[in-house]
Formats: sequence, structure tokens, C-alpha cells
Amino acid sequence: MNHVDLDRELPQDLSTMIIAWGGWIDAGRAATGALRHLVRELSAERVARLDAEEFFMLSIERPEVRLKPDGDREIHWPRSEFFAADGLLLFCGPEPHQRWRTYTNAFLDVAQRCGVKRIVSLGALLAGAPHTRPVRVTARCTDPVERSVLESWGIYRRPTYEGPTGISSVVLDAAERRGIQHVGFMGQAPHYLQDAENPAAIQALVSYTARLLHLATDAAQFDEAIEEFRAQCDRAVGRDKATREHVRQLERQYDAENGEEKLGELDSVKLMQELEDFLRKQPPEGGTEAR
Repeated sequence: MNHVDLDRELPQDLSTMIIAWGGWIDAGRAATGALRHLVRELSAERVARLDAEEFFMLSIERPEVRLKPDGDREIHWPRSEFFAADGLLLFCGPEPHQRWRTYTNAFLDVAQRCGVKRIVSLGALLAGAPHTRPVRVTARCTDPVERSVLESWGIYRRPTYEGPTGISSVVLDAAERRGIQHVGFMGQAPHYLQDAENPAAIQALVSYTARLLHLATDAAQFDEAIEEFRAQCDRAVGRDKATREHVRQLERQYDAENGEEKLGELDSVKLMQELEDFLRKQPPEGGTEAR
């Protein structure tokens, strides 16, 4: 297969694939965090990888130099890796910079060689969601049977978004044309915590994926990390009056919507406008704010 390096002969009985990309829809590093957790939890073994040089601008997605135990150094290239475990094919990697059609064909060639009939995609977007409340997850799918399941969970949302998109949408569109069904889970991460890894969002995506695929995973192992994460957020928010009030406003909105069908499709343009408005109101760096 073009642009694919194999670690071993690909299994041909992996009917379901779980995927996550970093970047565009990986707020709080939740999608890639959930995927890597599943790789560890399932003791999955790498079976293949996509050639980094073909699809990445390496001055942007730079390789890393790391020290080995013997003191020598080695180069680690951007990783776009396929793993196999328990009838599943899993993939995790950064969003490519170029040649998306070629990338998509190479990606789906691996999936089809492994016998994939269904793809479960994981993602997370920045949203007006307070860190003090449970993480909301919405879902979409192409299969009517799975749609009824997602509707019974109260998380199915019919896609209505129009605008710029990422590699996940491109791959899933091409997969559907190859006869591969897909389910997508999308978590919401607080927009005022853009750079922080969010264990609560990771846990939410892992939990829904495990529930759908009947996987035995230990979600409780996230509890300590979530507690520490929320404590750190509380301390950071508590240092700024404007941020404190913004979080309180988000809490009131969340609580008012709780139990009501008001979520709808995530509107990325609206969310980014809210984020820009919030950041614009912050005092300049080095300025003072009444506490």
C-alpha cells in the first residue's frame, strides 16, 4: 500500500475502527487522550503507520530528539499510527497539513484491508461549557439502528454545521462512499481552558465509546486526575474577577438547559465569537483588575 509502513501483516478481521486526530477537533486533547487510553487499556499493538514526510510540513509538526537510556539520541517523527486489539483497529495521529485526498485513500486502504465496516470517530470542540459541570457529549451516525441507540441515550444530534472542516470529516465522507458506516462522538471542553489537557472530557469520550462497543474499561481511574484538574481550574479562575463571573454565567446557562433539549448542533462560529468576545474583555497583560 502506498505511503503506509507495516509493522507486521495486517489482521483482516477488525470490523470496527476507532479514530482520533489532534488539532482541529481535539480541544483539551480529549480525543487523542481517549484514543491513547484505549490503546493502553486494550494492550493494543501497533500494526502500521503513515509516512510522516508525505503529509506533514516538518517545520510545523517538528520531529523530536530524545535521549535513550544509554545516553545516545534518537529522532522521533510525527506519529500517525494504527493499532490492533480485540477485533478493533485504532488510529491516532496529528491532522495532516497537505495532500488530504492522498492521505484519505491511504488511510482507508488500511481500514479496508483490515475488514473495517464501521468507524467510531472521537472529537472535542471548545464550547461555552463550565469546568464545574459534567462534560456534554453529542453524537451523529449513518446507521439507523445505531441512531436509535444514540437517541435513547439522548445524545444524537442531526448534523447542521456548514463551514471549514477537518480531516475527520473528509475521511468519514470518503469512508461512507466506500460503504463504511460511522458513528461520531463530540465532547465539549471549556473555551477558557484552551491549552489544558482535560481528563473529564477524555473520560466522557472513553465512557461513551466503551458503552457503544461493550468494552470493559475502568473509567474510575480518571477520578483522581479529574479532581486535581478541577481544583487547578478553580484556583486559576479564582484569581480573576472577570473569569469568575464568566464561569458563573456558564454555570447558570448549563443548569437552565439541563434536562432540556436545547443543545442542538455545536456552532463553531458562534463558539469562537463568544471566545473572542470574552478574551477581548480581559485586562491587558500586566494590568490590574479589582478582586
